[in-house]
Amino acid sequence: MRVVLATGNRDKVAELSALFAGAEVEAAPADFDVEETGTTLLQNAWIKATALRDRAPADAVVVADDSGLFVRALGGRPGIFSSRYAGPDATYEDNCRRLLDEMDGVADRHAAFAAVLVGLGPGGYSFVASGVCPGAITAAQRGAEGFGYDPVFVPDGDTRTMAEMTRAEKDAISHRGRAARRMAALLRLGPDIPGRP
Repeated sequence: MRVVLATGNRDKVAELSALFAGAEVEAAPADFDVEETGTTLLQNAWIKATALRDRAPADAVVVADDSGLFVRALGGRPGIFSSRYAGPDATYEDNCRRLLDEMDGVADRHAAFAAVLVGLGPGGYSFVASGVCPGAITAAQRGAEGFGYDPVFVPDGDTRTMAEMTRAEKDAISHRGRAARRMAALLRLGPDIPGRP
């Protein structure tokens, strides 16, 4: 199966390529850029998937991801604005720093990563899969792996941040890993469901 990811984010492409093992995975064209005007992860994933569908090969499945970090003490922020929390051109470091500044002295550190994947395939069929990873915000950044908010997020049941885990360890529990495995099963990429519709 051929999968075209509706993103130019190299970190997401690398992560999803590993999670969709068994498929031929490629990134969106270099000029692919869509304004995310939705108010939910599902809406933004759908916007990205539909924007790429007509540009993708006819036999390919287009898969779009939208994800975010939802912090309870901040009323759910940064949420759908996670990638641009510290501004439109924010780096991962900028976003983590702003989050830690806002959480300084806050006792309630509960948070959760969430991801929604939309898959649009040949013949007009569509699938939606989601995943959540609950955890807590740290007091300082730790670790050098992963990307995004991984250095400031400790998943429930662990003491390490996601940035202190190997990719395989992270993928096993992460929001995107859970969503991607569900999407792979829907697209019949899973080991127990050979072939595809």
